[in-house]
Amino acid sequence: MRLITIKSGAMSAVINLDRGANCVSLRHSGYGARLLREPDYGAGELDNPYLYGMPILFPVNRISGGEYEFEGRLYRFPINEPATGCHLHGELHRTPFELVEQSENRIVCRYRTANYLSFPHEFEIRMEYSLSPEGLTHKVEVTNHSEQNMPCMLGFHTTFNSSFAGGRQITALVELEREYERNMKNYLPTGRTPEPDGVTSELSRGEFSPFGQAISRHYRAKQGGLMTLTDAERGLRVVYKNDEKYGFRLIYNGAGDEYICLEPQNCSANAPNAPFGRDEGGFDFIPPHATKKYTSKIYIEEIKK
Repeated sequence: MRLITIKSGAMSAVINLDRGANCVSLRHSGYGARLLREPDYGAGELDNPYLYGMPILFPVNRISGGEYEFEGRLYRFPINEPATGCHLHGELHRTPFELVEQSENRIVCRYRTANYLSFPHEFEIRMEYSLSPEGLTHKVEVTNHSEQNMPCMLGFHTTFNSSFAGGRQITALVELEREYERNMKNYLPTGRTPEPDGVTSELSRGEFSPFGQAISRHYRAKQGGLMTLTDAERGLRVVYKNDEKYGFRLIYNGAGDEYICLEPQNCSANAPNAPFGRDEGGFDFIPPHATKKYTSKIYIEEIKK
């Protein structure tokens, strides 16, 4: 594995270039904090790539039947989730990236191809990770090198340690606009937008505990879309800020005992086929030879106990 470490002050990060340039570790030595859930390379965790670090998802989430139509072209992806009949998350999270630049606190890497899962566009994705003593900045550029409009469905399965600094009095905040109900047999939107329930209200108020209650929820973000994890016992908060182009969220915490995924997405699940239409689902495209840029930040801060 090509693992690249960058450092700045008490902050350090490790990026796995061979697995989609995934930032698999983000630590603050001064607080003894491990912000992201880290893989155990000896325990086969690479076989479940979504539950550590911040793997890239392209195309993000599920596509029903693995296909959709856009501008008269049929886009067809392999059914890699047979139980739901969907294509799930693409393959970039398993794909090696090229190292372009490297310094003590920054790396730039890229992936360029004209043959990705039968996707009929030549494109390039560049990712930059840079550290300051305050935290991590993650910049993504997606460039369409083809002669036609290129669909762009991008997200990251960012997986935080719920107990990121050792405490258990943890609460999560997610700034939300509305929920999209999903059929929990195939995890696709039904078209309904339910009224806020207890979980949604707790997330919106910053009072949701990731321990003891398993959730899997899909939302449109409020403008700004801030997400945080607060450790009241240690007086620390992890902040995840995302570009407004990441207008959707998937919140998932497995069995509710170890981690919580705060996933920014630029479109909804099944955006090109969703029952509420493509505009509502955030379906996006990039014109020929154009680039779209996305920025996120993760940092840790002290709060008053």
